[in-house]
Amino acid sequence: MTRTTFLVSASLVLFLSTVTSAAPLLLYNFDEPSGDALDTGDAPNTSGQLMGGATRSSDTPSGFGSSIDLRNDSPSFGHVLEGDAADLDGLAALTLTTWLKVESYTSGNNRLVAKQSGGAFGGFSWNMNATPNSGAVGPDNFRLAIFLGNNVSSGAADFAAGFSDADVDADNKWVFLALTYDGTQAANNTKFYIGDPTTSVSQLGSDLSLAQLTLDGGTSRFGVGFTDAAPTADTSVQGWQDDVRVYGSALSLAELERVRLAGTIPEPGSLALLLSAALACGLRLRY
Repeated sequence: MTRTTFLVSASLVLFLSTVTSAAPLLLYNFDEPSGDALDTGDAPNTSGQLMGGATRSSDTPSGFGSSIDLRNDSPSFGHVLEGDAADLDGLAALTLTTWLKVESYTSGNNRLVAKQSGGAFGGFSWNMNATPNSGAVGPDNFRLAIFLGNNVSSGAADFAAGFSDADVDADNKWVFLALTYDGTQAANNTKFYIGDPTTSVSQLGSDLSLAQLTLDGGTSRFGVGFTDAAPTADTSVQGWQDDVRVYGSALSLAELERVRLAGTIPEPGSLALLLSAALACGLRLRY
């Protein structure tokens, strides 16, 4: 079994190493043993503080490393908070990705990823929305929402919002979610995507056509389970998130599939252990 796992993981590593795609502006994999979540995206890098009841968990899509557990609301709601990540402003296009696992959901616009100011609502906020397209809301039935703004006003020319017309089931299981926005295009410029540890990425619902904007959240802070548009409100999921990424371009379906695959293989340290185990197994079989 160890040898099989290693061969599969090594094959994925070799596949991922042969392809190129845009580098993320921000990447949290939450695999540090303790302390802040380190931003391993493009420089400048700003660490994210684990706030309130946020803790790391060994429950991950790959079975290795750590995720962020946001279920504990003591001493305050669990979230991850970064400072003003200025490299996430002035964007003409955007991709947001996360792995998500939900324990319970009854109401509220939980912020998966956000850098959104109050007032004019500049920047971006990617949310769970408690008004599904059909049926009762729950961890197995909710839609996704995106709010975009250029920090000038919340009028039609400066702000846009859209919702997925297909619903998500993340009820105590890991799903990969993505949002792409291409403000250089006037039509069909916004898409939602979904996958899971064993299922390739596919589009979730229909294309949306949102206003063409230059996204800018000003001095608002970046957060997972947090928004500066409502900084004291509990806006985090009752569940887990992992491998949170922000890109400054609209990734293709093929690029999103590579991001999904990256979240299903062991981290380098764990892969090294698998390599050692598989090598030992191979030597035993040979001799």
